[in-house]
Amino acid sequence: MDAVKGGNSVNERCRASIQTLEHEGREGATCPPGAAMSLSQSLILRQAAMVGLDNPSLLSDLEGAGMVAELEQGMARILGTRHVLAISSGTAALHAALLALGIGRGDEVIVSPYSWGQSVSPVLFVGATPVFADILPDTLCIDPRSVRERISRRTRAILPVHLFGSLAPMEPLLAIAKEHGLAIIADAAHALGAEVEGRSAAVFGDVCCFSLGRGKLVSGGEGGLLATNDTGLFQRAMAITQHPSRTRREFGPDCEQLHDLGYNYRIHPLAAALALASLGDLPLRLGHRRRVWNAFQQGLRTVTALRNIPCSPPDSWAAYGIALSWEGEPAYRQEIAARAQELGLPLRCGPVKTPLHLRISQTALPFKVKRHFTHLEGACPIAEAHCAHKEIWALSATDMDTLLPAEAHTMGEKLQALISSYVIS
Repeated sequence: MDAVKGGNSVNERCRASIQTLEHEGREGATCPPGAAMSLSQSLILRQAAMVGLDNPSLLSDLEGAGMVAELEQGMARILGTRHVLAISSGTAALHAALLALGIGRGDEVIVSPYSWGQSVSPVLFVGATPVFADILPDTLCIDPRSVRERISRRTRAILPVHLFGSLAPMEPLLAIAKEHGLAIIADAAHALGAEVEGRSAAVFGDVCCFSLGRGKLVSGGEGGLLATNDTGLFQRAMAITQHPSRTRREFGPDCEQLHDLGYNYRIHPLAAALALASLGDLPLRLGHRRRVWNAFQQGLRTVTALRNIPCSPPDSWAAYGIALSWEGEPAYRQEIAARAQELGLPLRCGPVKTPLHLRISQTALPFKVKRHFTHLEGACPIAEAHCAHKEIWALSATDMDTLLPAEAHTMGEKLQALISSYVIS
């Protein structure tokens, strides 16, 4: 309990400074929440170093107590799930979820081609075969119709990715999973804060995995979360990722999952402390990102050559960056991105650039991959066309945290003027 008390003390000492910065951001419009986040984390580290003189659990905590437990309990309340396990990264969370579900060699997992590599690499880690389903052209999330077409007798799970703060179409995916007896493991690195009818992304599916890395609404610098309502899955994931002393402490010495043959995926206590520093400010940061998103769109106004990637649900999305789709002459896209950067706009062609199914077929990987027809060009035409001709990344999540709404509005205006200066066919 000393570590928990120490964590609370650290947070309390930071609160006055954070609130001062928040006040300056509202009244003087000089300090967006990104700066407050950096200060609170700095204060947390300084105070933790002082507390750590008497509390070594801040340097290494085998039992998942103290700040780690406080983070897990706080996130479980926010997410509305029975269990949350804090581990070393979002990638490790996905890996642990697959292992806890018993997925391995000979199995297939249906995945999205439009995401970061770490959404798919855990499938490769366990020896399973990633089978790619195409994406929806409006939201860029996985298409349930394509998912249904890719199911085989070897399919064990569906791994949807929530993108840019919007949720994948979970209701039809859940129906497909129920029909075929499949598990759903969601990659929700972009979805902390997004809700559907008051329910978080974590309640849709068997297990939901979050990241605490850079640019996330709650960040520990590094770290991840595995959220589930399945106690058996939680126990197995704990045994796979944690020191056996934690499994013994939480489930008793006779727990059938007790062993020391798993991975060392524990979150560092200081990463948990950093995440705790921002946990209470989640509504502030989420609200700020939404205001930045809206201000940018208001400045951009209507540009026929650009299409917004819609936020879903429209009233409770997480606003993780601003993605756009280029609908003008393809030859202009790269040129406009380069010109925008010259004007100080962080616009670029991305962020995915090459669909994941093509990366697998084009990259020498350090482990064996069972080839599948969905790894070939033409397997996911919508994702391929979007990456080749359409995708634009206007603002990253980190950009949003460090901009004021007025600055975002000006950026939107500049982009609108730039595009209007071109003759778009």
